[in-house]
Amino acid sequence: MQTHIFLHGFGQRYNLPIPLSIYIFAAAGVVLISFVLVVLFASSQRGDEATHYPRIEAPWLASLAKSRGLRGVGGLIGVLGLVTVVTTGLFGAQDPLRNPSAYLVWIYLWVALVMVSALFGNLWTYLNPFAALYDFADRALKLPPRKASLPERLGIWPAAVLFFGIAWLELASGKASTPAVVGGLALAYSVFTLAGMVIFGRADWLNRCEPFTVLFGIASRFSPVEVERDERGAVTKAYLRPWGVGLLRPVQASWDVIVFVILMLSNLAFDGLEATPLWFNLIGSQPSLATALGVWWRPVVYTAGLLAVALIFVLVFVGCTRLVLALGKGKIDPLAVTSSFALTLVPIALAYDLAHNYTYLVIEGQAFIPTLADPFAKGWSLLPVQNYQPNLALTSPETVWLLQVLLIVLGHVIAVYLAHFRASQWFRSSYRVLMSQYPMLALMVLYTMTSLWILAQPITSGG
Repeated sequence: MQTHIFLHGFGQRYNLPIPLSIYIFAAAGVVLISFVLVVLFASSQRGDEATHYPRIEAPWLASLAKSRGLRGVGGLIGVLGLVTVVTTGLFGAQDPLRNPSAYLVWIYLWVALVMVSALFGNLWTYLNPFAALYDFADRALKLPPRKASLPERLGIWPAAVLFFGIAWLELASGKASTPAVVGGLALAYSVFTLAGMVIFGRADWLNRCEPFTVLFGIASRFSPVEVERDERGAVTKAYLRPWGVGLLRPVQASWDVIVFVILMLSNLAFDGLEATPLWFNLIGSQPSLATALGVWWRPVVYTAGLLAVALIFVLVFVGCTRLVLALGKGKIDPLAVTSSFALTLVPIALAYDLAHNYTYLVIEGQAFIPTLADPFAKGWSLLPVQNYQPNLALTSPETVWLLQVLLIVLGHVIAVYLAHFRASQWFRSSYRVLMSQYPMLALMVLYTMTSLWILAQPITSGG
């Protein structure tokens, strides 16, 4: 969404009190120290026992999760949100600053709900408007059983492809903030999703083809809430656990899971890269290309960049896990190891997501409020909020930069911790676990330094 000068950064540059390089190397040093501490003090268990974690059964939470009232209220909120996006996008003010559609999609759904899912649990289970609409239609019309089955070999590839498509719309299309585009695509996507659920079954379509369901499901693995479900998907038990450890739960060995997690990282990295002098110099170095492509210049060049960053991330990560296997000398399925280590990158993606989008959430999230007064540009005053001004108390450059540094370091430290336990699961001796983790440590340090450099470019004088 490219409507406000703030977007993901600031309207001013921040003069760092010390050189940027010191921040970057100090952050890398903290990640290195955390690795040493994990090696010295982490559990010495091996095999599947290494990935066991403490959890406390919470019957009250299970009762809340099974509540029909909660599901009804959540579904109503989700449907109202979807209806608002579609109707205001198609029939409301076409000035993005005065229309709530893009705010709801790109701020509250695409960013905020991911953070909420990671911190508190998978609220999408209750807010999913497609599930609510399907359930209502099923009760009212007695929908027939599914007519076809999704091939098992598809895995979650459809969700991964659609996830990339949504990121492309935001980052490469140049139309992400156009209300009519947002509303029209939301309507088309709703029809497409509901049709898929009718044809292939509610659970199969949502869990394998619906990218938001997959995204929030992965993010919620980080949360302190864990639920067990029966064959029909109903909650049977609920537990509380430490944040992050749910990423150690078993995962199916498959490339689709790996690619989906890598896309969570690479899409964010490209979003940050777009604001760096490196990107501007790169795309500005070929003026003849811009002339030749004309109006297609942005989507073509930015699509190529988005794909290139994703490919680089996949190659680097797969190469790293091959080194892990070589140094660990474990006779294990490489795909199983790569899949399990992929989930250890989720804390990095979550930390970078919040660090990168913090000002976007705080400032643009408040800018949404005045749009509720007259979303259809009819001269209405539905709510007395048309003169609301965002509160910038928590968005000073100093505060945001320090928060970004803290988040990036914390995300990578958690990833180092989880990777150690994954290695303990796969390799037999402490020595092999230690040796196998050097490539992952190098990768974490590289991610830390690169992330901070990208974040610093649009906001600091050292960038």
